[in-house]
Amino acid sequence: MSYLVLARKHRPQIFDEVIGQEHITDLIKKAIQSGRLHHAYLFCGPRGIGKTSCARILAKSLNCEKGPTVKPCGKCSACREIARGSSLDVLEIDGASNRGIDEIRTLRENVKFAPSAGRYKIYIVDEVHMLTTEAFNALLKTLEEPPEHVKFIFATTAPHKVPATIISRCQRFDFKRVPVKTAVELMAQISRKEKFKIDQEALYAIAKASQGSLRDALSILDQLSALSDEGIAAADVFSMLGMVETQFLFELTGALAQKSCSGALEVLEKIIDQGKDIKQLNKDLIEHFRNLMVMKVGGKTLGKLVDHPIAVKEMYLAQSAQFTLKEILKAIDALIEAQETAGITETVRMPLEVAFAKLTYTGEASAVTPVQTPARKPTEIKPSPGSSSSPVINVLKNEKGQIDLPAGQAGLTPAGLEDAQEDIPPESVEIPDEISDGLPVSAVEGKEPLNLERIKRCWDTLTYAVSRERMSLATYLQEGTPISFKDLKLTVGFPQHCAFQKEALEGSANREIVAKVFTEKLGAPVVLQYEISGTFKPQEEEGAIKDVLNTFQGKVVSRWHKE
Repeated sequence: MSYLVLARKHRPQIFDEVIGQEHITDLIKKAIQSGRLHHAYLFCGPRGIGKTSCARILAKSLNCEKGPTVKPCGKCSACREIARGSSLDVLEIDGASNRGIDEIRTLRENVKFAPSAGRYKIYIVDEVHMLTTEAFNALLKTLEEPPEHVKFIFATTAPHKVPATIISRCQRFDFKRVPVKTAVELMAQISRKEKFKIDQEALYAIAKASQGSLRDALSILDQLSALSDEGIAAADVFSMLGMVETQFLFELTGALAQKSCSGALEVLEKIIDQGKDIKQLNKDLIEHFRNLMVMKVGGKTLGKLVDHPIAVKEMYLAQSAQFTLKEILKAIDALIEAQETAGITETVRMPLEVAFAKLTYTGEASAVTPVQTPARKPTEIKPSPGSSSSPVINVLKNEKGQIDLPAGQAGLTPAGLEDAQEDIPPESVEIPDEISDGLPVSAVEGKEPLNLERIKRCWDTLTYAVSRERMSLATYLQEGTPISFKDLKLTVGFPQHCAFQKEALEGSANREIVAKVFTEKLGAPVVLQYEISGTFKPQEEEGAIKDVLNTFQGKVVSRWHKE
């Protein structure tokens, strides 16, 4: 006899054997017992969780010689024929290959005939969302008022693709993914029946890799069954699926806890040498820190939320003590950022290495120390009106740049610089470029009055700031240019073809976002209005940029130098 795969061999035959879908099987059993059977059912949910199995069990319950019953005997001719798929009264149709209107017309004609042997003629349509629009429309009338001897059972993994007119004619049941613990218990039971030797950690690894699909879990177990003579270990599962062993994750996270970037990179190299997928490693690390967060927040109380054996949960609890909650959340953010960056770069390794560097970087000494510069003499500041003396300036440096401070304030730390600025005239502070990016335009521009020319010069800075709040608004603003500014009212002009951008910016919520950003950057409560300009002229580029564009016959595709 040919080999029968585990997913088919251990397919449930009655409702009580269906795993993880009790909220559905209980309702169907009550409907059968009370005789309140609907003429059409729609089973929705991910792959491999029991939709088709429940449809077949329901068909056997209705056509069993002892039925309708919640426990079909499985021995009568009707039950055996349905199990083999040879019943003339239970027709399983593949919606993907029988999706046209001609097939539905044939079905519509055949429903008129009475069942050959059973009580009902049952149509099970798998992946019903694959039917064409015309086929769905042809089915509407028959589905709404079928003959009394006809039952429809539809199954789909994409209920959003099924027309509402079809869904409204069916009783809908939403199947859910099978929890990891439930899948582990089922696989352990099957392993005992099949006399497999398998570690509990390996069962957890298979259940997690299947992502709630019992069929996927049993397929993986089936694939590993050739190793059953010597036993299936967790390392075998990790090796076959390309997953990273739990011990490596703990070792790598331990290096990050010790702020050892070199140690983390060494473990990473060891993992890569074993042929592991770096993208999968990133996913596993994110889940690892998620588990650390759960154990940090709830301890053993929330241990049920961590899908691992008890021994591994104890390891998570111990390692969570090495991190603060803030560090764990920072690690999750850094790893998610690395995952996103890897999707747009040619290398997937470097973003993860950069994330390790960020998480282990402790920074240079933050103390502000006087710089000994004998060649430079202290600079004097002209006294402001009403001032009686000219204070002497000491030159100080920190990691952000150079700032001149009045004498007697050389001992201030960076945290105290803001307080010291009250005594410093505005012209005495030189703000480096790397600091000015985060300051309001008004602070960078100095005493220059707020006018149209100044707004045009910093237009790219303003739109970039808007992009940090909402990218679409910044894109719309880049299509326009400031054309007038009077009494704190800024008018932005758009060409004729940008009416959509203008209308979008005029929305109340969008207008508030732009006004908030502009007011913050310009240091004044700016009111914005938008208009279509018939004589619109785009903002001219600076001289050097203009020369390059003319030389290479190019165009500006992005003005945001930080993007």
